[in-house]
Amino acid sequence: MENYKNKLKKRANSLSLVAGGTLLLYLGFMFYRDRLPELPSFIQGFQVGAFLGLELFVVMFLGKYMKAARNEALLKQMYIKENDERSSQILQNAASLSISIVFIGLGIATVVAGFFNPYIFFTLMGALLFIMIVFFTLMGYYSRKI
Repeated sequence: MENYKNKLKKRANSLSLVAGGTLLLYLGFMFYRDRLPELPSFIQGFQVGAFLGLELFVVMFLGKYMKAARNEALLKQMYIKENDERSSQILQNAASLSISIVFIGLGIATVVAGFFNPYIFFTLMGALLFIMIVFFTLMGYYSRKI
């Protein structure tokens, strides 16, 4: 259980770095807002909501990890839930189907967008290429590792 507690501490530290880095990035952009292009209010609202959502998500997990570090029963419960083979299999199957749907959906959206707007076409194409690069890189990595 001590190894799992150390693993949770590492996760908490990583999440703290993510939260701090995101905060610094957001504050940096806010500080230089007058030098950036003027954005519609709905984009600014989305940015604020995404930032706050990410920060709340991180704080929620940090609280969960800190609470588990103090409570041995909760720590054991989290360990069992995380290492449950059934949950792992469900997650793998959902992720596998999801990535297939994302590839197909983005591919169709890219083709359709090409008829209407080149900026949207190239944006979707870039997103599709990025996802494909990540997918095939991880596939190669795990084919050598497993």
